[in-house]
Amino acid sequence: MLPLRSKRAVHTATVTAVWELTPRMVRVTATAETFIGLEVRPAQDIELFLLNASGLPVKRRYTIRSYRPGQGEIDVDVFLHRHGLGSAWASTVQPGDTMEFAGPRGKLELRPADWHLFVGDEASVPAISALTEALGEQAATFVVAEVTDAADELPMQAHSVRWLHRRDHPTGTTALVEPAVQDLPLPPGTGHAYLLGESRVVSRLRTLMPALGVPHNNIFAKGYWNAPGRDRS
Repeated sequence: MLPLRSKRAVHTATVTAVWELTPRMVRVTATAETFIGLEVRPAQDIELFLLNASGLPVKRRYTIRSYRPGQGEIDVDVFLHRHGLGSAWASTVQPGDTMEFAGPRGKLELRPADWHLFVGDEASVPAISALTEALGEQAATFVVAEVTDAADELPMQAHSVRWLHRRDHPTGTTALVEPAVQDLPLPPGTGHAYLLGESRVVSRLRTLMPALGVPHNNIFAKGYWNAPGRDRS
């Protein structure tokens, strides 16, 4: 076991399958006996324990995309940034490998609302997919997701899904997502917003929500990552 402290139980799992969802997204399926029968809320995550190049333990958090409680089996979808320790792990992990993690973790909870808005990027697509599926086909769910291009799009159960293709546009800005969110034809009533993605983009989007009919106490905002050295305007 890696010498890494955690406030939650540590699970040792066996990787049972790995496959490519998109050119930049890998799904890792793993099974742990200690995960059998646990309560897992939609979009909770695991804290994966890895070792860096110096042999020191580090942690990376990934959304539990799917969970089969009878088998203690989870699916974890990992976006491949093509750099960083987590991407390196997901690019090389194989069935039969062992992975250690803590979890389930996370405070996000779905709340009743007339409609639900989800805004994010590649890193948050697994969480948004899990949340919209949990709400079901009858819910008024609206998704705005910024990705590199059409190759990053995945099937998503939602009333409305708008994919924004960044292409050569820099990451970590609101240039594409802000006008797309402001132009959404949202229904009347009180909405709940879930903003997940680059930290400063999420912070900016949060300020737009009251004008869209989302009161501050109906906003869940979570920065998943930080774009280095760039103006987010």
